[in-house]
Amino acid sequence: MADATCGVCHTEPKKYKCPTCSLPYCSIPCFKVHKETHAGETPAPVASVPSEIDIPNPPAPKPPPKYLQSKLDFSILATNPKYQELLKTHPTLLSTLQRVYAKTIEPDPDDVRRQQYRDRVLNDRGRGRGRGGRGGRGGRGGGWNKGRNDREPRWTQKIGDNNAMGIMKGIRDGKTSDEEMEGLSAFVSLVEEMYEKKDDKPGG
Repeated sequence: MADATCGVCHTEPKKYKCPTCSLPYCSIPCFKVHKETHAGETPAPVASVPSEIDIPNPPAPKPPPKYLQSKLDFSILATNPKYQELLKTHPTLLSTLQRVYAKTIEPDPDDVRRQQYRDRVLNDRGRGRGRGGRGGRGGRGGGWNKGRNDREPRWTQKIGDNNAMGIMKGIRDGKTSDEEMEGLSAFVSLVEEMYEKKDDKPGG
């Protein structure tokens, strides 16, 4: 039969066990006496802390399409003295550039809907009430339906840039005032002068 007395004083019945060696003891005074026997012992090893999880690096972003790779940084143009001089000698140049730039920005959906509505109204008025009765040929409301079916394609950056280039081409072809054409021509020459030199540099 196992000893039921305290392992320290050997007189009182055991009530507790030492957390280090499981020796039974009866009271706190006996535990303090026994605890001194463990004073010089090496403490139990602490569980090692796991190393940081190696998180793999995210994949590199896809390269931009060739269409966007060809874009130039025009920020240095605004501070160029020759450009500042062009704005003075050609007063219409700034408004021309603003009009061209506006085409490269996605239009507000509400503005697009209002413009489409105006176009449809003008289209219906242009058809008049002649052949085909109300709404022209095609019967009642023919012009309105055509306007709904012939919606413009969804705006993209490429479409916006193409529209801007179309405005520039019209100006350079003389479809606007001579003053606007001369101003834009001088601006294009300056851009070509600045950025062609940059591209001609070794490694550029």
